Amino acid sequence: MSLRLIAAAALLAGPVLSAQQPAPPPQGTPRFRAGANLVRLDAYVAADGAALTDLTVQDFDVLEDNVPQRVESFELIKPRGPASQSARVEPNTVAESRAMATDRDSRLFILFMDIAHVHLAGSFRAQAPISNLLNKVIGQDDMVGVMTTEMSARNLTLARRTSTIDSILKDYWYWGERDAVQPRDPREQEILSCYSDNPARSTAGIAEEMIERRRERKTLDSIDDLITHLEGVREERKFVVMLSEGWVLPGRNDQLSRALDGNVPSVSPIAVGPTGKLTTEDPRKLTNLDSCERERLRLASEDLQTDFRLLLQRANRANISFYTVDPRGLTAFDADLSSRRALNIGRDQARLSTRQDSLRELAENTDGVAIVNTNNVSGGLERMVQDTGAYYLLGYYSTNTRLDGKFRKISVRVKRPDAKVRARPGYLAPTEAEAASSRVDALMKGAAAGHSSYPPGFARALETLTPVRGVVPVRVQVTASPSQIWLTTELDAATAKQPEWLEGGRARVSFEHESGAAARAEVDVTLAPGQRAFSVTPPAGTAVASGRYVIRVQVTPKHLAVPLQTTVEVSVPERSALISATGLAARRGPSTGLQYVSTADARFRRTERLRLEVPRLSESGTVSARLLGRDAQPIAVGVTLSERVDATASVRMIVADLTLAPLAQGDYVVEIAMQAGDKKETASYAFRLVP
Repeated sequence: MSLRLIAAAALLAGPVLSAQQPAPPPQGTPRFRAGANLVRLDAYVAADGAALTDLTVQDFDVLEDNVPQRVESFELIKPRGPASQSARVEPNTVAESRAMATDRDSRLFILFMDIAHVHLAGSFRAQAPISNLLNKVIGQDDMVGVMTTEMSARNLTLARRTSTIDSILKDYWYWGERDAVQPRDPREQEILSCYSDNPARSTAGIAEEMIERRRERKTLDSIDDLITHLEGVREERKFVVMLSEGWVLPGRNDQLSRALDGNVPSVSPIAVGPTGKLTTEDPRKLTNLDSCERERLRLASEDLQTDFRLLLQRANRANISFYTVDPRGLTAFDADLSSRRALNIGRDQARLSTRQDSLRELAENTDGVAIVNTNNVSGGLERMVQDTGAYYLLGYYSTNTRLDGKFRKISVRVKRPDAKVRARPGYLAPTEAEAASSRVDALMKGAAAGHSSYPPGFARALETLTPVRGVVPVRVQVTASPSQIWLTTELDAATAKQPEWLEGGRARVSFEHESGAAARAEVDVTLAPGQRAFSVTPPAGTAVASGRYVIRVQVTPKHLAVPLQTTVEVSVPERSALISATGLAARRGPSTGLQYVSTADARFRRTERLRLEVPRLSESGTVSARLLGRDAQPIAVGVTLSERVDATASVRMIVADLTLAPLAQGDYVVEIAMQAGDKKETASYAFRLVP
């Protein structure tokens, strides 16, 4: 069984997927839900290894940048302890799972398995102490899930029973791949074929460094994805147990992007093809050297150390604590003794130190604990057992109301001898560019929490454009009427060019009503070679009920078993609605000819035209459309309106056409409004104009 199936196995850790939570604010914008400057923090107080539960608000002193703050809210949270697996109440629906995760009396634990940065022996050693930790720490009200670098945080499973996770650790103990002789990633195989490791050639060492940088970028992106997801789940503290041997976190390397001798890879009589099989074909016919070169230049220019520092800030802002565990235990060398890197003892020791320091930095800067360079992993995890007991939930209104984007240090003290306090070290204040000034001004003047001068549909549309580093492998766009659901799925251009996709693939789309008001439906799709996008609806005859649907999409290359996965939600409107809140986009431009092509990618160019189709649900009413800028102000660019009838559901579709040539780069929203009497409803679609 492929080790990458650990990601699929992790999805079975509970009966209900947490599904995609409501989209978090754009990266860089802190979350101030209950007021313009309300700060909430968890304080874990212990003495002699035992949690103190008899403190009062008068026992606490909270300082922000050494300035005393007045505690406005105070509550002791005492989670219930472990119980038998059969006594744990599991969620039956997505809604129940979400509600359980937001319960303040429960805690949220995530086990993160850094597959590419753990040796096989390390993954074997980790199973027993981690299983024991789960049994000691996870209470009957707590939620727990498994995350790997091979899955999206959107597919994170949250459940209360730990037995399935325990089985994963035991049955798939061989998940660590750092010391794998042959990389299982087809892209890594392609990189090895592109650049010879012959010391006599100019390409020596390039493939090794590219793969290392690529793996670390993938891990950082996975952590970033997890932080974004957990930030939208709950404000209270989240605990992540990170199983990893650490990272080198290299900066920019101009030597890696150096000119090569003709950019010609070596030719071996026997090579490994994109499918992992031996072949006698010329590697230059099996790999795309241009693609390798583009990735080499991109990887050489990246500064992973800076990105790592930004992750620490985001984790602090999201109130997430990382408990990092190096499952190797006490170790003297970083690289295997058979590796060429191990021959340079000084360099090897420096790399080992850097890896361990990165784990310590992640833990210490997120109020967690690093368990590194010790064979007593179980003993180190006991610290987490103490840290995750009862805690105090404090809230205060910061006396510093400036929108300066600076880090603000928080200190929590307790007036009790020998008491030790653990709390988040601080948070990032928003800048005026990051927070809408009108919203902040309104909050400071006493507006209700959550007030915004932006229309809700406009704000939700913009949230879909949250910046994401790197490539999003697969994107989905969905809309619905009371009788039908339409979905478009699109592979990213870079994904579709990968060797494993050259022969096409297959996809499975499942439609599941959040409360079970309609039967679950599935659709299978075959992707032809070169096909990037497809559109589907539930099978003919499927009943569609009003309410929220969770839609899971799995897209798999023809000759591989591990799919790309993503999850989206859509609300099927009531029959009394005027218009659907979302629509489906299509593009027309130099690459499509005269035809409009359905797309799930919200990035467009000025040489293209955009078409948005929104289901019209009411026969009567007046329809209008306009283009808005990121500041919600109308832009004087005409939007042409027409209508057509969708044959699959006999539903009238409002069609809005827009020429993009007059626009500058930036974010925009197409808003379609329908008004009947005093009732008005809108549909908003955000897109980004790129170079």
